[in-house]
Amino acid sequence: MPEQEVTVASEVAVAASLCLPEDASPGTPVPAVALLAGSGADTRDGDLLLEGAEGELPAPGTMRRIAHHLAGAGIASLRWDRRGFGRSGGDAASASYTTDLADALACVRWLRDRPEVRPDRVAVAGHSAGALVASRVCRDDPAVAGAALLGALSSPIEDMLRWNVGRLRRHWDRFSMEQRAWLSAAMPRSQLRSEGMERVLEAARRGDEVVRLEGQGVILEVRTARLRQDLATDYAAELRAVQCPALVLHGGDDLNVPVEDALRSYRVLREAGNDQVTLLVLPGLEHYFAPVSPDPARRVWERVSLQAIRRPMAREALDAIAGWASAVLAR
Repeated sequence: MPEQEVTVASEVAVAASLCLPEDASPGTPVPAVALLAGSGADTRDGDLLLEGAEGELPAPGTMRRIAHHLAGAGIASLRWDRRGFGRSGGDAASASYTTDLADALACVRWLRDRPEVRPDRVAVAGHSAGALVASRVCRDDPAVAGAALLGALSSPIEDMLRWNVGRLRRHWDRFSMEQRAWLSAAMPRSQLRSEGMERVLEAARRGDEVVRLEGQGVILEVRTARLRQDLATDYAAELRAVQCPALVLHGGDDLNVPVEDALRSYRVLREAGNDQVTLLVLPGLEHYFAPVSPDPARRVWERVSLQAIRRPMAREALDAIAGWASAVLAR
């Protein structure tokens, strides 16, 4: 499938990849989706640098996989490096949800101007924290043709962080001696974050820009800029701006964002007057829509050791996104 390296003019130069179906052309323009990755996935493919990964191998390539699957369904896509990362301009230290939104809006406008793209059939898809930005794109650009909210948060951020980041500390005594030894050796920063989660939250609430965590043989300086924005955000209220056809897609065994958030998102969207909402919960899949073990204890271990995230995104999740986009954008 044709992929082009492109540059989008926002407040900075945003480096991106345009992925087109084989038959897309100015004579036969196609629908398109702007892909918004979540926190930690700072480059266009949706990769994370995982602590404990041999050679710091990137995973899981969520945005790249979605883009290629959409192209196979006749839908173009644009994905980009977050400001200050990859080949995009700007300063990573000053990037925020505000700059994420400015760049996303610029990328949607850029897509509409492409001769291979139908300007009235451009949608957004946001994964995890990217769903918040996608909701704000819908708020500021009512012409968006659809919004896919993938693993979206709709509960307070503090609750999610205590449940997710705090898991390693809560389950510590349930791990075997071998597992604890491996975590201490391979993932000391994750252990330190889990133990220091309340300190980080308290520092963010005070307005501290940086909190220093020390232990497990490492020192972490955690910047709180985005967390302070998170704490000031009503995630459920943000969803009310999505008045276009919407997909709420969640892994049934998501241990990053509770599956109950998908049900809450659906209710909020419907109560806000959106009667074009599709809710899909896919059993056996985690936050990045990779398959996980049916055993609860094994699932927790795969989450804290980051084993599950290295698996490819499940075909059923890719099919769900492409199927929804084809149905909505073909209208």
